[in-house]
Amino acid sequence: MKLNLNKLQRKENGQVRIGVLISGTGIGVFMASLDATVAVILLELIRGDFDVSPNRIQWVVLSYLLVMMAFTIIAGDLGDKISNKHIFQLGMFIFAIGSFLCFLSHSLMFLIIARAIQSLGATGMTANGIALVTRFTTRNNRGKAMGLSNLIISVSVISGPLLGALITHYYSWRVVFLINVPIGLVGLIWGQFAIPETPSLKKEKKADYIGSLSFALFLTLFMLSLSLFVEEIVPNSQTYAIISLIGSIIFFPIFIWWERRHNNPLIDLKLLKNRKIGFGLITAVIKHQGYIIILYHLNIYLQAINIAARIENIELPSIIVVGLIISGLPVGMAIMAVISGYLSDKIDARYLCTAAILGVVLMLILLFIFLSINAPIWFYVIVTTVIGVCIGLFQSPNINSVMSAAPKDKVGVISGLHGLTTSIGISLGTAISTAVLTSGGTIIANSKGIQMGNLVDTPEVYVPALRWMFLFFAVITSFGAVISYLRGPENRDKEDKEE
Repeated sequence: MKLNLNKLQRKENGQVRIGVLISGTGIGVFMASLDATVAVILLELIRGDFDVSPNRIQWVVLSYLLVMMAFTIIAGDLGDKISNKHIFQLGMFIFAIGSFLCFLSHSLMFLIIARAIQSLGATGMTANGIALVTRFTTRNNRGKAMGLSNLIISVSVISGPLLGALITHYYSWRVVFLINVPIGLVGLIWGQFAIPETPSLKKEKKADYIGSLSFALFLTLFMLSLSLFVEEIVPNSQTYAIISLIGSIIFFPIFIWWERRHNNPLIDLKLLKNRKIGFGLITAVIKHQGYIIILYHLNIYLQAINIAARIENIELPSIIVVGLIISGLPVGMAIMAVISGYLSDKIDARYLCTAAILGVVLMLILLFIFLSINAPIWFYVIVTTVIGVCIGLFQSPNINSVMSAAPKDKVGVISGLHGLTTSIGISLGTAISTAVLTSGGTIIANSKGIQMGNLVDTPEVYVPALRWMFLFFAVITSFGAVISYLRGPENRDKEDKEE
């Protein structure tokens, strides 16, 4: 069996087979990405089953994001200290357990806890999946491998809403979570054969428990404060938001101070001085903010104006029509995923990533200029598809650049940091965009002397506020393009020698 395992994993020259490796890590990546997209689609059904308010049901998503932000870096550090493969597989096992508990949920609180367990497992897969690809590829083929990984993510994003709609139509939302259990078991078995063993990259050193705890508390409290400020999730939410913000302000300097003095810190702050790592992570956060406002706000807007009514001779529910329009984003990502991976092995990341971000900026500006109730459907399809293509062009080169600059004994931590950009970008993008939209709507309503109730139900305020929100993020995203270019050129010869 050992001989067969080696033949399966490696080519004759000793290199790991990329296809086999990606198939092993891809099951976990697909499962985590699929569940994240499906959960948003299921919220209204879950709310109806448990008979709770729309604000309370948001905790089904929020609990998942908060755990991801708190423990992704820690999971990456554990992978480096113990084994990236073993922590990845442990994460898959925990994710499957959490999914089964979601299936058994009999109350909203039970489901929220189960989602947190799911997320804890997802951190093990997210933080160590990229690390495993990095460990078993070289600078010459890493971009291709990253492209294949991003293709899997794109496919999961595309299939998630459609699969969720089909399953809930014939069965119930609980079955959507249940399908993760057999997928997880298959992934565990196949990953054992497809992923080579990964011994510890670090010598035995004292774990950074205080750093891990202070970082988790800082990030969780900070993101919780943003969520509570914007969403009326609980009574007196703004009071709790202020308390959470103060707590995060207290724990951040504690974390920085401790990391500077610890011999084996959770996050070596010196690594962030490397522009390829530090700037690459910043632009990844900005990129996530750029597209989450499309998935979130454009989705709500198209349903609010009942765009489905414009399609003659075809009667489809509005949510399906909007889903098809928004699917231009993941389809565009899928188209460019493998292509950009190949390009990142040949072309400097700063050129590819900067061009990709500028493409997103251009589409946001077009939304600012042309967004209106009468805008044609093809306009939204083009905008979402082009943004998807730009995101697909950005992802593989950026990950390739960041991970190639990471020291060998820190690939898990850097992978975890990159995985963390997703949760931070989505949370910041959703919170800031909602705050900008609401504030803009209030200013416009006051200037026009309109007594505004629900912003979405007041199109003469909602549409211009949405346009200004898109312009705001066009400006923010343009800074991302500048930062991306300032990462500097790739020193491929030096990186090849180090590997």
